[in-house]
This record gives sequence, C-alpha cells and structure tokens, in this order.
Amino acid sequence: MRVEWQPALVLHKRAYRETSLQLDLLTRDHGIVALVAKGVTGAKNHILRAQLQPLQHIKASFVLKTGLGTLTQSEALPPPLALAGERLMAGLYLNELVLKLCPRHDADNELYQRLLQARAELAGPGELAWLVRRFERDLIGHLGFATPWSFTASGEAVAPERHYRVHPELGLMPCGAHDPGALAGEHWIAFNADRMPSRPAMAVLRGVLHAEIATHAGNSPPRSWQMIGELSRPAVK
Repeated sequence: MRVEWQPALVLHKRAYRETSLQLDLLTRDHGIVALVAKGVTGAKNHILRAQLQPLQHIKASFVLKTGLGTLTQSEALPPPLALAGERLMAGLYLNELVLKLCPRHDADNELYQRLLQARAELAGPGELAWLVRRFERDLIGHLGFATPWSFTASGEAVAPERHYRVHPELGLMPCGAHDPGALAGEHWIAFNADRMPSRPAMAVLRGVLHAEIATHAGNSPPRSWQMIGELSRPAVK
C-alpha cells in the first residue's frame, strides 16, 4: 500500500546496510510502521538525516508492507525540535515506551496526539518529572493496563486523609502511612485529576508506574531505565 504525506513522529532510527537507515515512525493514521530510508547516509544528505532524527515531526510518503516498508519522501514539519541533556533523554524514553508497549500497524490518533503534545512540553519550561509521570500514566491508561486510582479495590472512593498503596493485581489498598509505597489519598486524587503532586509523592509514583510498565514489558524492561537511572526523579526537599 502506498501512503502519501502522512504526518508522523520519528521514534527510532538505526543504521541499515551501508547507506540506509531503518526507521520506526508513529504515524497519525497507520500507527507504528517500520521503514527503510535508502541512501541517506551520504555527505550530501545531511538535511534529510536531520529530519529523520528521533523526536522530529515530519510528513512522509512510503510504501507500507507487513514487514519493512520503504520511505519514498519526507519533509520536516515546523517547529523544529532541539533538545539536550535530560530533556532529550526523557524524549527518547517516551519514544521507547511507545515502541515497547504499543502494537504496530494499529491506527491510534489519540496516541499520536499525546506524544505530539509531550514533545511540545519537552521544549517548554515545565517540570520534567511531572511531564514524564503524566505520559507514563496516560499511556498505560490508554492501553488499558492501569488500575483505577480514584477508587480502592473494594470500590470505595479514595479519602484524602487516608493512606493507600497499589496491590499489583487488585489496585489501591488502604495501608499505614509508613508502609512501602504508601501515599496519602490527597496525592492519589491529585494525580488522577492531572494535578502535580508533591515532590516526595512524585518519587513514589515513579516506582508505582515503573512496576506497572515492567509487568507489561515482559522480560525486556525499557533500556532507558538502565541508561538514565534517576532521570526525572526530583530530589526530596
């Protein structure tokens, strides 16, 4: 199938044979596709290579196949994105989550829009830890993995003054304030309502979300966890 000028986000690239690249794109209408971009590694193709870096937003024409398709044309979509340091590593981590957890060739405009939004947020001044936690939460919720965090396993509404922890199979369970993974209900409520919790609460939520992701990543947890260690985990003040 031939696809013309499809908006897409570059998730990953790797060398392919002598002069080509293998790309993973998250497209608006065709989901994640794997493509070969032929003959792009020569000295004269530096502009094209820049377009095909991870996190870039492009429009692409390609021949889509069950396995590896072929990129035929691409153009950058404004604005260009230039990230460095922790924000670059965070963006690559979000891309890896999408590649690892999401099915291929499954049209998902909501996922495309959410990653596009996160990309824009990475370029802004917002709290990096919160950006990453929100994306993790939204992704596992979108895929149907997450247990509701506004009700307990018994169906009771979370009380702001009580403490709760996540049971891996049942969901939120009441617990003591000093139990491992315990958070006050006010933090669970804030997180579920898309309000940034306190910095100490964010560190606990990181562990909760990573445990959920690891469950569905099987025997291959995100490589980014090993590469960036404590990225996006704010210090307790």
